[in-house]
Amino acid sequence: MRKAIILIAALVLAAIASLGIMTVQYTKSYEYKSKKFEDGYIINGVRCYGMNYDQATEAITSKWNSNNILVVGALDEVLAAIIEPECEYDIADQVARAKKDHKVLSALNHYLNVPVSVNIPMKVTKCSDEFTRSVKGLEFLDHGDVTESKDAYVDIKDPDFAIVNEVYGDKPDEDKFMEDVIDCIERGETKIVFTSEKYIDIPDVKSDDPGLLEYQKFCRDHLDQKIVYDLGEESYTLSREDLLKFYKDDMSGDIKEKAVKKFVKGIAKKYDNVGKTKNIKTLAGKTVTVDYATYGWEVDQEAEVKKLIKNVKKGKDVTREPEWASVGYGKYSNNIGSTYVDIDISNQSLVYYENGKKAFATDVVTGCVNEGYSTPTGLFSVINKATNITLKGRNSNGTKYSSFVNYWMAFLGSAYGMHDASWRSSFGGSIYVSGGSHGCVNVPSARMPELFDMVEYSTPVLVHY
Repeated sequence: MRKAIILIAALVLAAIASLGIMTVQYTKSYEYKSKKFEDGYIINGVRCYGMNYDQATEAITSKWNSNNILVVGALDEVLAAIIEPECEYDIADQVARAKKDHKVLSALNHYLNVPVSVNIPMKVTKCSDEFTRSVKGLEFLDHGDVTESKDAYVDIKDPDFAIVNEVYGDKPDEDKFMEDVIDCIERGETKIVFTSEKYIDIPDVKSDDPGLLEYQKFCRDHLDQKIVYDLGEESYTLSREDLLKFYKDDMSGDIKEKAVKKFVKGIAKKYDNVGKTKNIKTLAGKTVTVDYATYGWEVDQEAEVKKLIKNVKKGKDVTREPEWASVGYGKYSNNIGSTYVDIDISNQSLVYYENGKKAFATDVVTGCVNEGYSTPTGLFSVINKATNITLKGRNSNGTKYSSFVNYWMAFLGSAYGMHDASWRSSFGGSIYVSGGSHGCVNVPSARMPELFDMVEYSTPVLVHY
């Protein structure tokens, strides 16, 4: 008996050794290294004889997509048939590794013609849009007369933040059903059971949910605040939705500064008007396109974020202007307003309008065109007023000039402004073309004191043709 056991063990060890040798020899063979399967190779039930890896992948995909799935109800009644799914599968790499992952079986197949049958998981990576629509459009899923289930929620637009009750609907969850169909396809099954209990959602949040009641109290405590931006002829009132975004989701009442910054950035984008191209209809009835502007309003975003957070934390109603980095004349306006200096280069005229009425008008001389000193056009503002100063610069030939003026009103940097010009005896007409200034607006000396006294700092200055 003992000799028999020893003999059997020896035979087993010999068989194992032989199998090992065969496997090693097989891994060195052409057939192992080739990208084709030998006779007798079956993957997921598909005969892959003589196929290369790509052909086998295509054949397995084709077989899987030829399966039909029967949808039945709780009593095994047939509801629908899902025919020939159009899916893509993550199997190419696994097919290419089949011989490597099953070396021993492959060696037996190669040397002893033993059939090899292996299975690989059929992970769906994508379904065609048409197939997805056809599944989600099955009549028992979408028969039109259905109601979706809805959670109870706090209506933040309601004056008292009322709780809207949950809704128990009868609309099946088509996404969940589609997930189960894909799972069925991956497992190679041909039947799926549909029951309303499984696919019709039940509201997760009920009207008496403690968390919902706590949220209602939070809303009443923090969202019933009125913060209004005063913007001249218009205003912006923060909505409850705006305020809600400022608070952390844990109902602690803590502020999310990042959310406030995002909101303020949006306000600035909407209301900043410095440098923006705009069409201005002048009080003289002329429409002027402004491509360059230093005049206008611009939100100081950093300061406004701090101010807004402070307002929100106090919880009190407030109406105010935004924190400005740059302001125009008077109240905020997206236009030029009714008080401004109008310099018309084509007509060589300067008109000062005050509250919509012409308060001052005179002929002027602007920058010399032929010498390249044209007065810049755009929308500016009076940024400096001074008396008894000397203007210095260089002529087109490089020589220096020095001109004393009694009155100076700058509107662009320190180089461009309005001033008296005692050296001139005539103004207007076409003098500016060849005998104009170095870019400033020359005003008759007898008229300049009146203009200087009238025009205030920050008054808009529109220069145009």
